[in-house]
Amino acid sequence: MISPGQRAAAQPAWVVGTGFLGSALCRALPLCLGIDSAAPADVCGDAADPAVLARAAARLEPQVVFCCMATHGGDAAAYRHAYLDVVAALPRGPRVVFCSSTSAGHGAGERKDILRAAEQAVLERGGVVARLAPLYGPGRCELLRRHLAGEPRLPGPPARPLNYLHVQDAAAALLLLAAAPAAVYPVCGESLSKSAAYALLERLTGVPAAAADAPASHRGLAEQAVDSAAIRALGWAPRHSLADFISLSCHA
Repeated sequence: MISPGQRAAAQPAWVVGTGFLGSALCRALPLCLGIDSAAPADVCGDAADPAVLARAAARLEPQVVFCCMATHGGDAAAYRHAYLDVVAALPRGPRVVFCSSTSAGHGAGERKDILRAAEQAVLERGGVVARLAPLYGPGRCELLRRHLAGEPRLPGPPARPLNYLHVQDAAAALLLLAAAPAAVYPVCGESLSKSAAYALLERLTGVPAAAADAPASHRGLAEQAVDSAAIRALGWAPRHSLADFISLSCHA
């Protein structure tokens, strides 16, 4: 039997934003066109520009568009352009799978309001929203990098939940969601307390944790573990663990 994720992978697709996640998704899609103004892509340019999308459509007519844009900590104007403007510019025919953040589910602020507005625009056109936990994977794990560099621990109390998702598990989730009912789906591979995370880091790396905590960022602090029950009910399950990744990274 062909799974929904396999069916989605067989559809002609655009991946808007070919960075860490988008590039991993492109590798899983045999009929794929990547669009990005900064990262290497098949079509280089701003996806909010109709001329850029016209060039992309001349090369491949998509049945699904995966929106994997990122602002890399940009201001409200960068959020508005990367999310609202791009979603508004997309053709109306293809199914849209929009990558958001689990941080959009809590807290206030202009950037979060913009992200939630983009989510709503996607839902109104029958698309799906994936609220992804912080990603890690080959060449990227902010938790491990900070620890090995001796930087302050992540902010918050010892019981603060830390939610993580391997990039390949995220890509598999997006493929599955291409055929899912229109809704917002939180996606998290695993949740562990801050104290448990640093105990794991110390055990696997042999490096003691820093004594000080970093100040909170504009994203705020997660107040609870992410509930991925909705996407798990569709058959998704993570295949990677943070412990295995850290162990392999330290002994490679």
